[in-house]
Amino acid sequence: MQDRVYPNPHRIKGVTMKRIPGVLSLTLLLGSLWFAPALAQLPEVGKPAPDFTLMDLDGELQYTLSALQDSSVVYLDFWASWCGPCRRAFPEVMKLYEEYSEQGLEVLAISLDKSEGPAKQFIKKQGSEFPALIDVGAKVARIYGASSIPTTVIVAPDGTVAYAAVGFDPRKMTEIRNVIEGLLAEIPSDETE
Repeated sequence: MQDRVYPNPHRIKGVTMKRIPGVLSLTLLLGSLWFAPALAQLPEVGKPAPDFTLMDLDGELQYTLSALQDSSVVYLDFWASWCGPCRRAFPEVMKLYEEYSEQGLEVLAISLDKSEGPAKQFIKKQGSEFPALIDVGAKVARIYGASSIPTTVIVAPDGTVAYAAVGFDPRKMTEIRNVIEGLLAEIPSDETE
């Protein structure tokens, strides 16, 4: 039987065993900083949606979430012009708005772009008819736990969170439609006219 030669257990490609705890600690620290935003929690379904006021991309109109309550279902879409999944999701959000806006669906597209320019270009290219707002410093996004985008939050007319999800999955559009339709059915018909 031939003797096997094992590498020195105290050396791993130039890293001594004494340095491994330091390297491991640094790796864990950097990893925790990298994934810390992922730990932010979406608002809990059934709980009150945090109120906010944001300006539109032109800086002309303010939108306050609580002002839309009672007569609307509000679809919050956290997005950015540079986000690939957001670009894929946006046409679906536009379809929802076209389909349900006359029944009481409001969409607030909340841009996390650092400036209005790229967001305005994106909205113009899409031909969106719903308000696009700018969340400078991502203050509202943090309140809503929107650490990844796109993030969707649907707010019921009573001001509670009815749905919250991160990412875009076209297979979830049926579920989203069902949530919206169920909430719209609860709005008295005289309030949507």
